[in-house]
Amino acid sequence: MYPLAYGFIASETTDNWTWFMEQLKKAIGDPPLLAVCSDACKGLENAVKNVFPNAEQRECFYHLVKNFQKRFRGFGQIYPAARAYREDIFYDNITKMVSESAEAVKWLQTNHKLLWYRCAFNPEIKCDYITSNIAESFNNWIRDYKDLPVADLADKIREMIMVLWNKRRNIAYRLPEGRILPAIMHQLKANTRGLGHLKIVPCSNWSAEVWDHSSRVERHIVKLHQRTCTCLEWQHTGKPCQHVLAYVTHQRGVDLEQFVHDYYSVNRFRAAYGREIEPMTDKTQWPQVDLPFLVGAPLAKLPVGRRRKLRRKGWMEGGHKKKVSKDGKCTNEGEGEKGCDNDTALTNGKGKKMIRGPMTCKKCGEKGHRQASAKCPLNGTAKKRKRRQPRKNVTKAASAEPSTPRRPTREEILRDSPGRVTRSKLAMLLGEGTSSQTDTTSPVKMPTTTAPKKMTPKRKLHIE
Repeated sequence: MYPLAYGFIASETTDNWTWFMEQLKKAIGDPPLLAVCSDACKGLENAVKNVFPNAEQRECFYHLVKNFQKRFRGFGQIYPAARAYREDIFYDNITKMVSESAEAVKWLQTNHKLLWYRCAFNPEIKCDYITSNIAESFNNWIRDYKDLPVADLADKIREMIMVLWNKRRNIAYRLPEGRILPAIMHQLKANTRGLGHLKIVPCSNWSAEVWDHSSRVERHIVKLHQRTCTCLEWQHTGKPCQHVLAYVTHQRGVDLEQFVHDYYSVNRFRAAYGREIEPMTDKTQWPQVDLPFLVGAPLAKLPVGRRRKLRRKGWMEGGHKKKVSKDGKCTNEGEGEKGCDNDTALTNGKGKKMIRGPMTCKKCGEKGHRQASAKCPLNGTAKKRKRRQPRKNVTKAASAEPSTPRRPTREEILRDSPGRVTRSKLAMLLGEGTSSQTDTTSPVKMPTTTAPKKMTPKRKLHIE
């Protein structure tokens, strides 16, 4: 992507496009080899025709197919017809379309008069693009900054292009001068693989016949000294086709770079990014200029809502899928002026499909709930019930004391004891003795008749 010119207009009209093309002509002049590829916009088509009458006007094949498939179905011959470099292949596919429906071919000739097929392109212009996808790449490049004001947006785009050019300028001066770009050579070397279906019949050191046995037997003539091949791909792109690659790799000691057009050279790459984009200060340091007229606000009426960032997808692509998070909020950006809400969301947080619109109750006819929902006033459950509290396990308090007395604790025994308490006495007081020794119904008293039990030491077991 090589950013060349950009402008800010309110709407795509013939006057605005004419103004833009006039400014572009002041910047690049009127080169003899110029091709302009546009979409199906009539204003842009007329502007290019008026400002650049000698330019080759091309039409984006993608926009053409979208308009074509709205009216006609089942014409797969239009794709190989647009991509073919040879006129005989183009007319063979068009003849098949005429045999199926002459109305479809007549519609193409009436509504799409610009060049949309490769065989009609000028081979001197080393560009075989049939779509304008490169413009969508620039649109996606500046997508995050489209909400800025016009002055800030222009300054941000200038900064991005300045950084891009400086980066590629540094790359250009690291590459060897007089050679072909390494990316092009890497692409050509990758294309040399898988050429076993081609048979070489040499005629001389610079010309040969190449037999293609892939689908049907085809024979092409390759002339290296003239840089021509009868498949015409080499003439249009400037890069050797598969027939040339098969013949060049068949020989020994032949450099592949000499068969690549100078368009892909390092010298051209340096010249493209040799000019520097001047840095600028912020708006506070700009010079004050007294204009003889008053600059007012634009007369165009801005639409309601936020501005669109993503391009409008056609009906063939299915449009943008709206993403909904777990909390039910739309997380997709650039969905247009209205955005999305929970009722029209297509997917939830787990990626499952949801109902497209608000549901309708079959009983009351209101939207927002189902027939068995508690919100319906006709099924008797419209009011929200209070949450049922769990029952508490309430037991009645016993009026009498428990039948078994509570065993006193160690602290109570020591507190109520009149004298010294030995281990045997403490055991008897805690109830560890016999039932005859303790009285469970009488209060605790110190016994006086029981003798203390002798403690015999434990015997140690000696093992040899």
